[in-house]
Amino acid sequence: MAEKTRVLCILTGLLGNGDMSQRLIGALDQLPDLEPTYVLLTVEDYLKYPAPRWARVTNPWQSQYMARKKAQSVIQQPFDILIVHGWEYAIAFRDLAQHLPAAVMMDSVPATMDLHLRRRGLGGWKRWLSHQVHDRAFRAAVRDFQFFLPKSSDCAASLEHDYGVERKRCFVTLVPQDVHAWTPGQKNFAPPWRLLFVGNDFARKGGEFLLRLYSEHLTGTCTLTIASNDFSLVGRQLPAGVELLRGATREELLETYRTSHIFIFPTLQDFAPQVLAEASSAGLPCLAGDVDGVRDLIRDGETGFIMPRGASEELWAARIQRLLADPAELRSMSDRSRRFAEENLGLERFQTLISSVMERLRDV
Repeated sequence: MAEKTRVLCILTGLLGNGDMSQRLIGALDQLPDLEPTYVLLTVEDYLKYPAPRWARVTNPWQSQYMARKKAQSVIQQPFDILIVHGWEYAIAFRDLAQHLPAAVMMDSVPATMDLHLRRRGLGGWKRWLSHQVHDRAFRAAVRDFQFFLPKSSDCAASLEHDYGVERKRCFVTLVPQDVHAWTPGQKNFAPPWRLLFVGNDFARKGGEFLLRLYSEHLTGTCTLTIASNDFSLVGRQLPAGVELLRGATREELLETYRTSHIFIFPTLQDFAPQVLAEASSAGLPCLAGDVDGVRDLIRDGETGFIMPRGASEELWAARIQRLLADPAELRSMSDRSRRFAEENLGLERFQTLISSVMERLRDV
């Protein structure tokens, strides 16, 4: 029997990255000639591996410190290939990448993160200095990685433009979904119309804009379900017609997707949002702000609408009301959204992509 290829995987479940890490684990576990070892960083690791004061100066330094501590005993073992999830870990484990064929999966890079924060008005000299430090470190680290797995074409473009990574070394993963589980439900395309928003970081994902949009333009036309565990919503008086779904199980969330008509996501900062892939899989037309990765997940005018940055509440409301006034088009857009997910977001595509990258790493 041929010896299996030993793969060290440094993954993260922090900041909404858990689903993507699990997708990667599932894909690697299906390859019979691999022997993967997983180091998965979780929220509990903040207590298990408390970072010193210097590492708490920036979030990337803190997560890098925890990852090195958690992987300390594992990295002493012999491995053939290295995979890390997140640009922060490309920096933290650059020393291993200098000796092993390596790939990094990520939803953003320092350049795209900095751009988003500046667009939100989160500047200042401290943030500028932090960006300079991390950007320089990542720029050096990319030279030691053979392949890159960005979640979006925007991230791939930044790797090429800002860091000199050739496109042929990038494999865009998108946001893989189990489209056989996230299926559309049987519903009438008739009133009462139901809008859906899903997101935990309510302020960053445009929650205040969403509430104004609904209360000032859509009350009486439709209902709005907000699926969120954000503590800022606890005890808050929401407009009439708005339902808060808190602590929902995966099955309850899927049923909510299935019984809704349009998915609304006015996010201010995101990178290839998971919820847009879920909504498409459930056959929901999506309206979302134009942030990184959205153009990979919505075909404007076909499966939903990509709203320009800074678009007014009136423009959002007009797009929604236009769809609700044309049930036949809403049904057709719903069908196209589901078909897009089947053709582009299935686990089979992701499995094939990961298998191809692993073969390339073995040939390095």
